Amino acid sequence: MINIDKIFKSNSVNIVYTTNDNYAKYMAVSVKSLIEHTSDNKNYDIIILETDIKNDLKNAIQSMADDYKNISIRFVNTESVFNSEDEKKLFCHLYYSKEVYLRLFIPEILKDYEKAIYIDCDTIIQSDVGELFDEDITNFYIAAAKEFNTITNTNDYPKVNYYFTSVLKIKDMNNYINSGVLVMNLPILRNINLSKKAFELLDIHKELLYPDQDLLNIICEDNIKIIHNDWNFIFAITPALLNDNRFIGLANEWKHGLANQNLIHYITDVKPWDNPEMTYGDIWWKYAKKTPIYQTLLKDFFDKHPEHLNPKQ
Repeated sequence: MINIDKIFKSNSVNIVYTTNDNYAKYMAVSVKSLIEHTSDNKNYDIIILETDIKNDLKNAIQSMADDYKNISIRFVNTESVFNSEDEKKLFCHLYYSKEVYLRLFIPEILKDYEKAIYIDCDTIIQSDVGELFDEDITNFYIAAAKEFNTITNTNDYPKVNYYFTSVLKIKDMNNYINSGVLVMNLPILRNINLSKKAFELLDIHKELLYPDQDLLNIICEDNIKIIHNDWNFIFAITPALLNDNRFIGLANEWKHGLANQNLIHYITDVKPWDNPEMTYGDIWWKYAKKTPIYQTLLKDFFDKHPEHLNPKQ
Protein backbone atom coordinates (compact mmCIF):
# COMPACT_ATOMS: atom_id res chain seq x y z
CA MET A 1 0.00 0.00 0.00
CA ILE A 2 1.15 3.55 -0.73
CA ASN A 3 2.55 5.46 2.24
CA ILE A 4 2.50 9.25 2.62
CA ASP A 5 5.03 10.95 4.87
CA LYS A 6 4.04 13.96 6.92
CA ILE A 7 5.15 17.34 5.52
CA PHE A 8 4.68 19.37 8.69
CA LYS A 9 5.89 18.23 12.10
CA SER A 10 3.20 20.09 14.05
CA ASN A 11 0.03 22.15 13.80
CA SER A 12 -0.89 20.45 10.55
CA VAL A 13 -4.36 20.59 9.02
CA ASN A 14 -4.53 17.55 6.73
CA ILE A 15 -6.87 17.75 3.73
CA VAL A 16 -7.50 15.07 1.12
CA TYR A 17 -9.12 15.30 -2.31
CA THR A 18 -9.61 12.41 -4.74
CA THR A 19 -9.93 12.97 -8.47
CA ASN A 20 -9.00 12.06 -12.04
CA ASP A 21 -7.87 14.11 -15.03
CA ASN A 22 -11.45 14.93 -16.05
CA TYR A 23 -12.33 16.52 -12.70
CA ALA A 24 -8.99 17.88 -11.50
CA LYS A 25 -9.42 21.32 -13.09
CA TYR A 26 -12.67 21.80 -11.19
CA MET A 27 -11.04 20.57 -8.01
CA ALA A 28 -8.39 23.28 -8.55
CA VAL A 29 -11.05 25.91 -7.90
CA SER A 30 -11.97 24.29 -4.60
CA VAL A 31 -8.29 24.16 -3.62
CA LYS A 32 -7.89 27.84 -4.49
CA SER A 33 -10.87 28.78 -2.31
CA LEU A 34 -9.37 26.73 0.53
CA ILE A 35 -6.02 28.52 0.19
CA GLU A 36 -7.75 31.91 0.22
CA HIS A 37 -9.07 31.17 3.71
CA THR A 38 -6.04 29.71 5.42
CA SER A 39 -4.53 31.04 8.65
CA ASP A 40 -0.90 32.12 9.06
CA ASN A 41 -0.87 30.25 12.39
CA LYS A 42 -1.53 26.80 10.89
CA ASN A 43 0.06 24.49 8.35
CA TYR A 44 -2.01 22.96 5.55
CA ASP A 45 -1.08 19.57 4.10
CA ILE A 46 -3.19 19.17 0.94
CA ILE A 47 -2.98 15.64 -0.49
CA ILE A 48 -4.62 14.86 -3.83
CA LEU A 49 -5.17 11.17 -4.52
CA GLU A 50 -5.41 10.69 -8.28
CA THR A 51 -5.10 8.17 -11.08
CA ASP A 52 -4.24 9.92 -14.34
CA ILE A 53 -3.79 13.71 -14.03
CA LYS A 54 -1.49 15.25 -16.65
CA ASN A 55 1.72 16.84 -15.40
CA ASP A 56 1.02 20.34 -16.71
CA LEU A 57 -2.24 20.47 -14.76
CA LYS A 58 -0.52 19.14 -11.64
CA ASN A 59 2.15 21.81 -11.92
CA ALA A 60 -0.45 24.55 -12.34
CA ILE A 61 -2.37 23.42 -9.26
CA GLN A 62 0.77 23.10 -7.16
CA SER A 63 1.86 26.59 -8.18
CA MET A 64 -1.07 28.01 -6.22
CA ALA A 65 0.88 27.27 -3.02
CA ASP A 66 4.17 28.81 -4.21
CA ASP A 67 3.76 31.96 -2.11
CA TYR A 68 2.87 30.11 1.08
CA LYS A 69 5.43 28.47 3.37
CA ASN A 70 2.64 26.89 5.41
CA ILE A 71 0.82 25.21 2.52
CA SER A 72 1.86 22.02 0.72
CA ILE A 73 0.07 20.50 -2.27
CA ARG A 74 1.00 16.95 -3.24
CA PHE A 75 -0.30 14.54 -5.85
CA VAL A 76 -0.26 10.82 -5.11
CA ASN A 77 -0.93 8.36 -7.90
CA THR A 78 -3.18 5.66 -6.48
CA GLU A 79 -3.73 3.38 -9.46
CA SER A 80 -1.97 0.59 -7.58
CA VAL A 81 -4.52 0.82 -4.76
CA PHE A 82 -7.12 -0.86 -6.93
CA ASN A 83 -4.69 -3.64 -7.86
CA SER A 84 -5.00 -5.01 -4.33
CA GLU A 85 -8.76 -5.39 -4.64
CA ASP A 86 -11.15 -6.75 -7.22
CA GLU A 87 -11.87 -3.63 -9.28
CA LYS A 88 -14.83 -5.38 -10.91
CA LYS A 89 -16.67 -5.04 -7.60
CA LEU A 90 -16.69 -1.24 -7.83
CA PHE A 91 -20.19 -0.13 -8.72
CA CYS A 92 -19.97 3.02 -10.85
CA HIS A 93 -22.87 4.84 -12.46
CA LEU A 94 -23.95 8.31 -13.56
CA TYR A 95 -21.05 10.63 -12.61
CA TYR A 96 -19.59 8.18 -10.08
CA SER A 97 -16.16 6.94 -11.20
CA LYS A 98 -13.86 4.52 -9.40
CA GLU A 99 -12.08 7.50 -7.82
CA VAL A 100 -15.04 8.07 -5.46
CA TYR A 101 -13.95 4.92 -3.64
CA LEU A 102 -10.47 6.33 -2.94
CA ARG A 103 -11.74 8.07 0.20
CA LEU A 104 -12.24 4.60 1.68
CA PHE A 105 -8.48 3.99 1.40
CA ILE A 106 -7.42 7.25 3.09
CA PRO A 107 -6.73 5.61 6.49
CA GLU A 108 -4.35 3.13 4.85
CA ILE A 109 -2.60 5.60 2.55
CA LEU A 110 -2.14 8.12 5.37
CA LYS A 111 -1.03 5.43 7.81
CA ASP A 112 1.16 7.79 9.86
CA TYR A 113 -1.63 10.36 10.24
CA GLU A 114 -4.12 10.61 13.08
CA LYS A 115 -6.75 12.77 11.42
CA ALA A 116 -7.75 14.12 8.02
CA ILE A 117 -10.49 16.06 6.31
CA TYR A 118 -11.84 14.66 3.05
CA ILE A 119 -13.46 17.20 0.66
CA ASP A 120 -15.30 16.62 -2.63
CA CYS A 121 -14.04 18.42 -5.74
CA ASP A 122 -17.31 20.26 -6.46
CA THR A 123 -17.04 22.55 -3.45
CA ILE A 124 -16.12 26.10 -2.52
CA ILE A 125 -14.59 26.82 0.89
CA GLN A 126 -15.39 30.18 2.47
CA SER A 127 -13.85 29.80 5.95
CA ASP A 128 -10.69 28.36 7.45
CA VAL A 129 -10.91 24.55 7.24
CA GLY A 130 -8.68 24.48 10.30
CA GLU A 131 -11.84 25.19 12.30
CA LEU A 132 -13.43 22.02 10.92
CA PHE A 133 -10.23 20.05 11.52
CA ASP A 134 -10.42 20.98 15.22
CA GLU A 135 -13.72 19.11 15.58
CA ASP A 136 -13.30 16.62 18.43
CA ILE A 137 -13.91 13.13 17.04
CA THR A 138 -12.03 11.16 19.68
CA ASN A 139 -14.90 8.72 20.21
CA PHE A 140 -16.19 8.61 16.63
CA TYR A 141 -15.18 7.05 13.32
CA ILE A 142 -16.06 10.16 11.32
CA ALA A 143 -17.83 13.51 11.58
CA ALA A 144 -20.14 14.63 8.79
CA ALA A 145 -23.30 16.59 8.00
CA LYS A 146 -26.71 15.11 7.34
CA GLU A 147 -27.90 14.31 3.82
CA PHE A 148 -31.16 16.27 4.05
CA ASN A 149 -32.60 15.31 0.66
CA THR A 150 -32.16 11.59 1.22
CA ILE A 151 -33.67 11.73 4.71
CA THR A 152 -36.67 13.64 3.35
CA ASN A 153 -37.13 11.33 0.36
CA THR A 154 -37.01 8.26 2.59
CA ASN A 155 -40.10 9.57 4.34
CA ASP A 156 -41.84 10.52 1.09
CA TYR A 157 -41.14 7.65 -1.30
CA PRO A 158 -41.79 3.99 -0.34
CA LYS A 159 -39.20 2.63 -2.82
CA VAL A 160 -36.52 4.92 -1.42
CA ASN A 161 -37.50 3.88 2.11
CA TYR A 162 -37.31 0.22 1.13
CA TYR A 163 -33.83 0.63 -0.34
CA PHE A 164 -32.32 2.30 2.72
CA THR A 165 -34.17 0.51 5.51
CA SER A 166 -34.70 -2.97 4.05
CA VAL A 167 -31.87 -3.41 1.55
CA LEU A 168 -29.08 -1.44 3.25
CA LYS A 169 -30.66 -1.91 6.69
CA ILE A 170 -29.84 1.60 7.89
CA LYS A 171 -31.22 1.72 11.44
CA ASP A 172 -31.75 5.46 11.77
CA MET A 173 -32.16 7.42 8.55
CA ASN A 174 -32.33 10.67 10.53
CA ASN A 175 -28.55 10.35 10.93
CA TYR A 176 -27.78 9.43 7.31
CA ILE A 177 -24.81 11.59 6.25
CA ASN A 178 -23.44 13.10 3.06
CA SER A 179 -19.93 11.82 2.32
CA GLY A 180 -18.75 14.93 0.45
CA VAL A 181 -17.07 16.38 3.55
CA LEU A 182 -15.67 14.08 6.22
CA VAL A 183 -13.53 14.52 9.31
CA MET A 184 -11.86 11.13 9.65
CA ASN A 185 -10.48 9.46 12.78
CA LEU A 186 -7.76 7.55 10.95
CA PRO A 187 -6.48 5.20 13.71
CA ILE A 188 -9.98 3.92 14.41
CA LEU A 189 -10.76 3.53 10.70
CA ARG A 190 -7.52 1.58 10.28
CA ASN A 191 -8.45 -0.64 13.21
CA ILE A 192 -11.80 -1.54 11.69
CA ASN A 193 -10.16 -1.92 8.23
CA LEU A 194 -12.52 0.44 6.44
CA SER A 195 -11.61 -0.51 2.87
CA LYS A 196 -11.85 -4.25 3.57
CA LYS A 197 -15.29 -3.82 5.13
CA ALA A 198 -16.38 -1.78 2.10
CA PHE A 199 -15.31 -4.47 -0.37
CA GLU A 200 -17.05 -7.12 1.70
CA LEU A 201 -20.24 -5.09 1.43
CA LEU A 202 -19.75 -4.82 -2.33
CA ASP A 203 -20.08 -8.61 -2.44
CA ILE A 204 -23.54 -8.20 -0.92
CA HIS A 205 -24.73 -5.00 -2.57
CA LYS A 206 -24.06 -5.20 -6.30
CA GLU A 207 -25.80 -1.88 -7.00
CA LEU A 208 -25.79 1.20 -4.80
CA LEU A 209 -27.65 4.47 -5.12
CA TYR A 210 -24.75 6.51 -3.67
CA PRO A 211 -21.79 4.10 -3.75
CA ASP A 212 -19.18 5.33 -1.27
CA GLN A 213 -21.73 7.26 0.76
CA ASP A 214 -23.99 4.27 1.31
CA LEU A 215 -20.99 2.14 2.32
CA LEU A 216 -19.76 4.72 4.83
CA ASN A 217 -23.22 5.06 6.37
CA ILE A 218 -23.48 1.30 6.83
CA ILE A 219 -19.98 0.82 8.24
CA CYS A 220 -19.85 3.89 10.46
CA GLU A 221 -23.44 3.85 11.72
CA ASP A 222 -23.63 4.45 15.48
CA ASN A 223 -20.15 5.99 15.35
CA ILE A 224 -20.81 9.19 13.37
CA LYS A 225 -20.63 12.64 14.90
CA ILE A 226 -23.26 14.80 13.20
CA ILE A 227 -21.97 18.30 12.55
CA HIS A 228 -23.77 21.41 11.33
CA ASN A 229 -24.18 21.61 7.59
CA ASP A 230 -22.47 25.00 7.40
CA TRP A 231 -19.39 22.85 6.60
CA ASN A 232 -21.28 21.00 3.87
CA PHE A 233 -24.03 23.31 2.70
CA ILE A 234 -26.14 21.74 -0.04
CA PHE A 235 -28.41 24.42 -1.41
CA ALA A 236 -30.31 22.23 -3.88
CA ILE A 237 -32.97 20.63 -1.71
CA THR A 238 -36.20 18.78 -2.29
CA PRO A 239 -39.18 21.20 -1.91
CA ALA A 240 -40.80 18.99 0.73
CA LEU A 241 -38.04 19.86 3.18
CA LEU A 242 -39.30 23.44 3.46
CA ASN A 243 -42.95 22.99 2.49
CA ASP A 244 -44.02 19.97 4.53
CA ASN A 245 -44.65 20.50 8.26
CA ARG A 246 -43.36 17.00 8.96
CA PHE A 247 -39.85 18.24 8.29
CA ILE A 248 -39.84 21.46 10.34
CA GLY A 249 -37.06 20.25 12.62
CA LEU A 250 -34.95 19.07 9.71
CA ALA A 251 -35.58 22.31 7.82
CA ASN A 252 -34.38 24.36 10.78
CA GLU A 253 -31.17 22.32 10.84
CA TRP A 254 -30.68 22.94 7.10
CA LYS A 255 -31.17 26.67 7.62
CA HIS A 256 -28.08 26.69 9.85
CA GLY A 257 -26.03 26.06 6.73
CA LEU A 258 -27.99 28.63 4.78
CA ALA A 259 -27.03 31.25 7.35
CA ASN A 260 -23.33 30.38 7.51
CA GLN A 261 -22.12 28.60 4.33
CA ASN A 262 -18.56 27.88 5.38
CA LEU A 263 -18.45 25.34 2.56
CA ILE A 264 -20.79 25.22 -0.44
CA HIS A 265 -21.30 21.82 -2.06
CA TYR A 266 -22.57 21.79 -5.66
CA ILE A 267 -24.16 18.32 -5.76
CA THR A 268 -26.58 19.25 -8.58
CA ASP A 269 -26.42 17.47 -11.96
CA VAL A 270 -25.61 20.83 -13.57
CA LYS A 271 -22.39 22.29 -12.22
CA PRO A 272 -21.30 25.95 -12.05
CA TRP A 273 -18.57 25.40 -14.64
CA ASP A 274 -21.37 24.51 -17.09
CA ASN A 275 -23.90 27.10 -15.93
CA PRO A 276 -22.46 30.28 -14.36
CA GLU A 277 -25.99 31.59 -13.80
CA MET A 278 -27.01 28.78 -11.46
CA THR A 279 -27.40 29.39 -7.73
CA TYR A 280 -24.00 30.38 -6.27
CA GLY A 281 -22.44 29.96 -9.70
CA ASP A 282 -20.96 33.45 -9.42
CA ILE A 283 -19.10 32.41 -6.25
CA TRP A 284 -17.51 29.44 -8.00
CA TRP A 285 -16.37 31.60 -10.92
CA LYS A 286 -14.99 34.24 -8.55
CA TYR A 287 -12.44 31.69 -7.34
CA ALA A 288 -12.00 30.14 -10.78
CA LYS A 289 -10.78 33.53 -12.00
CA LYS A 290 -7.99 33.43 -9.40
CA THR A 291 -6.59 30.07 -10.54
CA PRO A 292 -3.77 29.67 -13.09
CA ILE A 293 -6.12 27.61 -15.27
CA TYR A 294 -8.85 30.24 -15.59
CA GLN A 295 -8.35 30.54 -19.36
CA THR A 296 -8.71 26.77 -19.71
CA LEU A 297 -11.96 26.81 -17.74
CA LEU A 298 -13.27 29.66 -19.90
CA LYS A 299 -12.32 27.86 -23.11
CA ASP A 300 -14.03 24.68 -21.95
CA PHE A 301 -17.18 26.64 -21.15
CA PHE A 302 -17.33 28.46 -24.49
CA ASP A 303 -16.48 25.30 -26.42
CA LYS A 304 -19.55 23.67 -24.85
CA HIS A 305 -21.72 26.80 -25.07
CA PRO A 306 -20.70 28.76 -28.18
CA GLU A 307 -24.03 30.61 -28.06
CA HIS A 308 -22.60 32.70 -25.21
CA LEU A 309 -20.02 34.12 -27.58
CA ASN A 310 -22.78 36.08 -29.31
CA PRO A 311 -22.00 39.74 -28.46
CA LYS A 312 -25.73 40.54 -28.40
CA GLN A 313 -26.23 38.24 -25.39
